[in-house]
Amino acid sequence: MKLLLANPRGFCAGVDRAIEIVKKVLEEKGSPIYVKHEVV
Repeated sequence: MKLLLANPRGFCAGVDRAIEIVKKVLEEKGSPIYVKHEVV
């Protein structure tokens, strides 16, 4: 079986946005921060 991977690869827009939101909250509020479920 041959597996082909696209290059470049990355996260979808929703995952990128979720990560950016967490980074922004960390910058503005500091740690610790808590999330209800997994970020991604």
